[in-house]
Amino acid sequence: MIRPILVALCAATAVQAQSFEGAISMQFSDGKARAIEMAYMVKDGKVRMEMPGGRGDGAGTFIMDAAARKMLIIMPAQKMYIEQSYAGLAVGAGAATSKGKPPTITPTGRKETIAGYSCEHYTVAEEGNPPTDVCIARGLGAFVLPSAGGRGPGRANSPWERGLGEDGFPLKVQTGDKVEMLVTSIEKKPLDAALFAPPADYSKMDMGAMLRGRPPR
Repeated sequence: MIRPILVALCAATAVQAQSFEGAISMQFSDGKARAIEMAYMVKDGKVRMEMPGGRGDGAGTFIMDAAARKMLIIMPAQKMYIEQSYAGLAVGAGAATSKGKPPTITPTGRKETIAGYSCEHYTVAEEGNPPTDVCIARGLGAFVLPSAGGRGPGRANSPWERGLGEDGFPLKVQTGDKVEMLVTSIEKKPLDAALFAPPADYSKMDMGAMLRGRPPR
């Protein structure tokens, strides 16, 4: 099983400063000889991620807003969305691990062109984990992903994610002979601002009411 790539929100404070606008397609390995596709869109410091939900209803759509420091989870089947704050997020290059030790980031001197963009290979190592080779591009903004498991943004579990810095975007992540993540296309183009907000006819889910046992308004 792939190490927890989809469990991190890395360097989100830098997203608002980046200038790239467009769409990025990427694949993640699930360790079962098949790839999980993800659409990744960037505009004005906001990121929209669309991951397969398996029901054909657009499930798995997230919107990250660095300036507002919040994440929206879009639920088309219910025509609702959830809003989560990540005000306490700790980000940046070399962020400490749960043991208080940052990963070791070593440039290899190797470069590669992936999806038309140049990236530089780094070896990321942390005690207790095998080294990971990450090919990092600059100029695409910071790399952000929603946290999984209901724990909210800010959990940077993978050493390579903690080592990206404030303007590092991975185009390829490989551990041993297994490619865990690969960017397949990058298209710089204007995007509709409506993609980065919940649809006007969607209702915001009242999480407090749900916890109190009342239906959302």
